[in-house]
Amino acid sequence: MFGCLLGETNGLQAQNRMIHGFVINRLSKEIIPFASISWKQTKKGALTDSSGRFQLSMPGTEQDTLIISHVGFTTVQIPLSKNDTATLLVELALKQFDGVVVSSRYNRGLFWWNKVVQHKDINNPANFNNSSYQLYKKLEVGLNNVNREKLTHGVLKPFEFVFDNMDTSGSKPYLPVYMTETLSKCFSSGNPGKKRERILAVQTTGIKSDVVLQFIEGVNHTTNVYENSIMLFGKEFISPFSNHADAYYNFRAADTLVNGGKKYLHLFFTPRHEGENTFSGDCWLYSPTWAIQKVTFDISPTANINYVNRLTISQEFTQLNSRTWVFSKDKIIADISLHKKDKQSLLIHQTVAYKDVHINDPAIAALLDNNTEKEQVSVNDSARMRTADYWQQERPEPLTISEQKVYKMIDTLSQLPLFKQYTNTMGFIVGGCKKIGIIEIGPWYKWISASQLEKWRLRFDLGTTEQFSKSLYLHSYIAYGLGDHKLKGKAEGRYTLPGNSGYSFQASYLHDLDNGGVAPNDDGVSMDNMFSQLIRRPNIRQKFLEVDEVKAGITKEWSNRLSARIFMTRTSYETFTPLPPKKLLSINQNDIDNTELSLSVRYAPGEKKLVTRRKTIRRFGKAPVLEAQYMTGMKGLFGGQYKYHKMNIAMSQHLRLTGWGKIDYQAYAGKIWSGALPFMLLEVHPGNETYYYSKQAFNLMNRFEYFSDRYAGFSIEHNFEKKLLNLLPFMRKVNVRQFWNIKAVCGDLSPENKKLNCREYSNYRLTSLQARPYVEVGTGLDNIFRFFRADLVWRLKNRAYMPTGPQQPPIAKFGVFGSFHVQF
Repeated sequence: MFGCLLGETNGLQAQNRMIHGFVINRLSKEIIPFASISWKQTKKGALTDSSGRFQLSMPGTEQDTLIISHVGFTTVQIPLSKNDTATLLVELALKQFDGVVVSSRYNRGLFWWNKVVQHKDINNPANFNNSSYQLYKKLEVGLNNVNREKLTHGVLKPFEFVFDNMDTSGSKPYLPVYMTETLSKCFSSGNPGKKRERILAVQTTGIKSDVVLQFIEGVNHTTNVYENSIMLFGKEFISPFSNHADAYYNFRAADTLVNGGKKYLHLFFTPRHEGENTFSGDCWLYSPTWAIQKVTFDISPTANINYVNRLTISQEFTQLNSRTWVFSKDKIIADISLHKKDKQSLLIHQTVAYKDVHINDPAIAALLDNNTEKEQVSVNDSARMRTADYWQQERPEPLTISEQKVYKMIDTLSQLPLFKQYTNTMGFIVGGCKKIGIIEIGPWYKWISASQLEKWRLRFDLGTTEQFSKSLYLHSYIAYGLGDHKLKGKAEGRYTLPGNSGYSFQASYLHDLDNGGVAPNDDGVSMDNMFSQLIRRPNIRQKFLEVDEVKAGITKEWSNRLSARIFMTRTSYETFTPLPPKKLLSINQNDIDNTELSLSVRYAPGEKKLVTRRKTIRRFGKAPVLEAQYMTGMKGLFGGQYKYHKMNIAMSQHLRLTGWGKIDYQAYAGKIWSGALPFMLLEVHPGNETYYYSKQAFNLMNRFEYFSDRYAGFSIEHNFEKKLLNLLPFMRKVNVRQFWNIKAVCGDLSPENKKLNCREYSNYRLTSLQARPYVEVGTGLDNIFRFFRADLVWRLKNRAYMPTGPQQPPIAKFGVFGSFHVQF
């Protein structure tokens, strides 16, 4: 029923009077957008807007019944007379049903859906030749279901003033902690797909962290319900208007509505099966052209996505002319929590509004022809200096009272010394590093570790923070081995030119052991941490190189995602048992010194980056990533002893297969032109001697087991997600995901390199692949308890020659590996 009458209006004629109100969920007290409001006798009606409000003219009759309905809720009927012109609060209760399967020979809802799909090419705004529009985007993040009494005791007592800014208008107290607004002018074309965005104004305030920014990235994009699939938090959802949506959804025709002399059709849709990434919701269709006017939907409760307790999307279209509809407004609400529902969570609101839309204009096409990349973004110099009056004038809708408070509240909070202390402490525990003014210490998990060579190892890191410089980053560490009694360390610096030039300069000095890293930004585990010995595979002797290296270079990144790096490196090597003695590999039987000049080029179109002080998180685009590297040995320069030429090329890509998950692949090849080189200057194929699975390495190959001077390889992983597991009814409500993969490499050595390196040293032998493939295949389950992944790996190709001896590591044909990561 309806909750209460909030006010009255007098002195108007009946035909001019309006009935006002808003519709909420009886259980959660949250607003219900796009609910149907109509008079029973006159059939005239309207829809609630995205904030749940409605306004409808009173009928000319003495009495009529107001009917309020929405998909998934029981219908409410309210008898009213012509004098009842109050503001209504209407509460709808959720329906209790087990799903609907339409078995009749004629399904009117399926007929309507089919008509929408048939007219998608005409009605989809993304298919215009080109378009331009002003885009307003507002994104707010806050803590939901906040308990003030519990959180204002103890350590949080000094921040009690923050809770005066809580939004208590809903059933769950909500505390905003981050907010950003962006106003931009956009130009886009359908074929070829190009986009240009010029940011006119932007303002951001709030508590920033890597975790929050990654959550925001999951919803910070534009939705189009006409597309076959919708990407949310990196997961693919089947759109209710996909070309094949009838295999995933049940459709049901509801009522029709005449508004302004135009007929609209109300269509409901619900998931056909459990465990699939689908939605339930409803939409209004414009019957003359079968265009979508408004649609709202929620993710299925059994959708295969982590931490998202609720995700609601609404999209509105507006009529540009009699046959053309364009985007008008989008809204996404996501409730994210590590816990179950009704606990404290992170609530994300995103609103996108379109204004001044123009289509099929030759001037737009001419502008996009000047794009240097597919998607191009520029920022006006004055974008961050807009006044409050400017924002008040340009916003399509005013900020709420709580939103107006958030800017002032968060700015005040961020200046409190105690708040900075608390956030630094939490960052230290979770991220490993602690900021102390202009310096940063950590990570703490590298302070103490163990290895077979060093026994116990102590290490301490020191770096600079943004307070020291936003352009210059300095970092160093010092380490000491209690077993080998040697001091080790590293010092490095990176300077990025201010502005958008894309230039950065790097220099470093390293004197330390090679601690098992496979590649830069590798997802595997370095042996230089306190947990490393717990996950090592047994009966495998650790192998180390001592590296003394000076490196300097320059990097240039262009706006089209092309980057180039040129580096000069001077390195000296020392070997330890069971690796071959250095004197047997050295030219002068004493030293292995090398000077190398390298040039690397990387092209990653469509890639997005989240850059922090210590690392870069890459979000790959749809196009392949191409990489090439050339290296040459500079004999005689800085004592370098070797002359050679190396060339490596690689291509990788992340692909989505609609309905069948995703595929990641990489293909690579390389060759070295030289005389005899010691093995550390050749291509040492990456092995893994731990139980922690590494995507960059061969997990059943030992370190320094195989090496080559010419090679080619590939890796493929196909994550089915739940496609096959959903065939088992008892697995449909379980979020475990399935995958398979294969890795292979084929390589060989020149006679000179075989003669120098392929000899037996103390019963340990370095080995060539002898132009034969090394292959590993695997399968397993991911998302176990939302964090863990289990891999079963088989080694299909063993070495042609397997010497025996106490130093020779065992060869495993099968292994079980684990890893963990946070993912949606």
